Amino acid sequence: MTLDLHHAVPRCTLRLLELAEGGDVPARVEFEDEALRWGLDVTISREALAALVEASTVILDRDAHKLVHGSDWARWGGRGGRETVRRYGSSWMAALALKRWGRITSDDLDAARVVR
Repeated sequence: MTLDLHHAVPRCTLRLLELAEGGDVPARVEFEDEALRWGLDVTISREALAALVEASTVILDRDAHKLVHGSDWARWGGRGGRETVRRYGSSWMAALALKRWGRITSDDLDAARVVR
């Protein structure tokens, strides 16, 4: 049996709150959406949120953890995917897809890398 660390109040809310407090409007909207989803006050301080996240920590069996977050993984993964596209650009993401599908070689992928 594999065990996972689970936070009933997700750790991502801390990062979203930090971005929101830094003036990132889309992060503010995402933070408020996550806060409401998890029953948090959208005006919570970072310190209070960090304490809630820490206090909500439990150990779960990996399968149970996957069930608890069944619909969350796609939403959270999409957030990371958008950040990756922003950092590397859509042409790089397309090249990665072509490599994964075997339509270009590793050398082709290296040649497609844009140094920023």
